[in-house]
Amino acid sequence: MLVANPHRSPRSRPRRLTVSVLAGLLVAAAAGAAVAGPASAAPLAPLGPKVIKTDAPPTGYQVTFRYQAPEGVNTVQIYGDWFFAQPDNVAENRPPSQWQPGDTAATPWHILPMSKGADGVWAATVPLPGGTFRYAFTHDCTDDLATGCTLHDDPANPWQIQPQYPGAPGAVRSTIYVPSSATFPTYDNGYQAPTKPNQSGTLETRRYPSPLSTNPAGVHDIVVYTPYGYNPNRATPYPTLYLSHGGGDHSTAWTMQGVAHYILENAVKDKAAQQMVIVSTDFNGLPGGNQGYANELRDNVIPFVEQNYNVSNRSQDRAFAGFSAGGSRAFTILYDNTELFGYHAAWSIGGGAQAPSQAQVDRMKTVPGGIFLGTGNQDGSTAQGLHARAEVLRSLGIDVTEQYFDGMHTWHVWRPLLNHYIRNVAFRTTTTGLTIATAPVNQNNVRLTATATVEPVTANTAVPTGKVDFYAGENFLGSGKLQNGVATISRTFHRG
Repeated sequence: MLVANPHRSPRSRPRRLTVSVLAGLLVAAAAGAAVAGPASAAPLAPLGPKVIKTDAPPTGYQVTFRYQAPEGVNTVQIYGDWFFAQPDNVAENRPPSQWQPGDTAATPWHILPMSKGADGVWAATVPLPGGTFRYAFTHDCTDDLATGCTLHDDPANPWQIQPQYPGAPGAVRSTIYVPSSATFPTYDNGYQAPTKPNQSGTLETRRYPSPLSTNPAGVHDIVVYTPYGYNPNRATPYPTLYLSHGGGDHSTAWTMQGVAHYILENAVKDKAAQQMVIVSTDFNGLPGGNQGYANELRDNVIPFVEQNYNVSNRSQDRAFAGFSAGGSRAFTILYDNTELFGYHAAWSIGGGAQAPSQAQVDRMKTVPGGIFLGTGNQDGSTAQGLHARAEVLRSLGIDVTEQYFDGMHTWHVWRPLLNHYIRNVAFRTTTTGLTIATAPVNQNNVRLTATATVEPVTANTAVPTGKVDFYAGENFLGSGKLQNGVATISRTFHRG
């Protein structure tokens, strides 16, 4: 197998791509005699959320939630991340019925009352702008912020992947996606839209051996997404994106709350990214803090993934991103375990402008895909500290890019950050075609000429510059300089 890998030039953003030659419905049936009801009786509405296009203000869409509470419950409330504020006054914290153009998601969440219908089902209808929202239900809760109240998932709308072990953190495990209205436009969040079942990859939870793990003891869990069309026998191994959650969550977070798999598939569909495998990790139950997590990646997670999936074992074909507490771990990986990944991203972690050591600087200068930092504009001291840290790194000659979105310390910031990372940084911007020609030199030798054609993935992108690495399997054959998007090498091989 011969593989061509383009490098980015110093004048462009990272551009490289490895290319080879070559809820279903639950139906209950009851036995016994049928009981006739009124001929005009309408069927009961199903439980769970229903997205309704209203073409009415404030957002053009609303969602009706229907929930069957246990017997003995006197009141039911819905608790969701759909409170809003203007970016210059995040203390407003308005309910969804008061959404205004230009609003950003606000925290903390509050509860909203639900009403019990004649059918015994509790319901609430809220207008929502475009995007992905999390929610849960509370019973007999009297605290506006649901403090001390138990949160209940929506049994009619469960996550695809449930927590893998008892006591796993992260209580809100139901989500809903709302399109943006053309009549009352809100947010351009179509990149979060769920993909059709026949155009989706495979989302699975995996348990791997981990001598370091204390919970569960001796084993640990990851969630793996293989993209639509994943081929375990593809000649060119897939690149891998490793993700870390924040505090109070675990490995299901990035694909359920963060809808990372939908973000990826929409980017691939738009020809803004190539296919990749996503690995969502879990830092709970791993002693040793940030470095213990980095050790887990190096010694256990990465080897397990590379042994069980058709992914590259080269560090330049791995990317990492983490937010909040996961962003802290991302910095430890970037500073002290740099060689594990070719692309590094740390989001929503401040800490100020600490200067790294010279050894750390030297390592960070070798990162082929650059370093990507970002957070919400309204994330207070976190945004200020992250920008200060970026300025220090940049002043030391390290390749750093930043991206900030209106928002606070929420998934409404981390989803667009991931979308930007996938579309603009990690493993993207070019496709590579490869042709091979052979000619006899003499009775014992043959001349092989390999030509790589590197073209932009997206429209209106400059012709790539830099160089291309050529591989036969994992054997490096040499590099060729890109000229007008074409690089060539010739090598003589002994027949046999």
